[in-house]
Amino acid sequence: MQSLLAGVTAADIRTDPFPHIVLSDVLDEETHRALNAGFPGFAQIGWADPRRPPGSNRRYQLSASLIINHPELPQVWKDFVRRHSSPEWLAEVAALFRGHWPDGLLRALGGSLTGHGTGLILRDGFDRARILMDARAEINTPVTGPASSSRGAHLDTPNRLFTCLYYLRRPEDDAEGGDLELFRWKDGRIAGLEHYQLPADAVERVAVIPYRSNQMVIFPQSAHALHGVGIRHPTPHTRRYVFISAEIEEDWLTAGQGTERAA
Repeated sequence: MQSLLAGVTAADIRTDPFPHIVLSDVLDEETHRALNAGFPGFAQIGWADPRRPPGSNRRYQLSASLIINHPELPQVWKDFVRRHSSPEWLAEVAALFRGHWPDGLLRALGGSLTGHGTGLILRDGFDRARILMDARAEINTPVTGPASSSRGAHLDTPNRLFTCLYYLRRPEDDAEGGDLELFRWKDGRIAGLEHYQLPADAVERVAVIPYRSNQMVIFPQSAHALHGVGIRHPTPHTRRYVFISAEIEEDWLTAGQGTERAA
């Protein structure tokens, strides 16, 4: 299975408003089509009971450890999530963003993201592995109510090391909105970085990355990695992507707020 980072170099890193990479047409078309066609259905990610509607613009997920052992999912999905939740993938990410990892994160890991035992979220615990990884199928359900954002400007959980999003939009999806938005602090960072959603007046939008199939976005976690999902308008379509990440036990981001290097 080809890595999403095959052929990607440090020259692809954009630094405004924080270090990140955006690449289109990442995987070969055959693999991309197979992943798109085999994307887990809602009955596999959520539940199969039609009497329990999922709600408008709600997020659901299916972790790599469950995908790997799922009897109904195609082999291409099992291969993809194995590749992107492996120590080899972590080493690729670590090397790609060398020089951009926050000091607090590096201190928490003794100076390096590599050389640690790894495991899978939901399958393993931090008693068995220093770093837990995931490559999970995620969806935002159809917007059946008013236009809304599944999540505005925020920082990911303070124990996360990086975030990678790989979009698998269906060809027939003509929905309006749902793009990824990147922000910067308006007047300096605020307290309470662990809040689920940050106050709108504390940030300003800098860039919009279209929700486009076979497109990848990846960035290290930091106190500046502010992002959110744009407003989605009513649609019968599901927003689909793979969320790839790695975590440690400690909330290193909030523990190191005062000393983290600026992006």
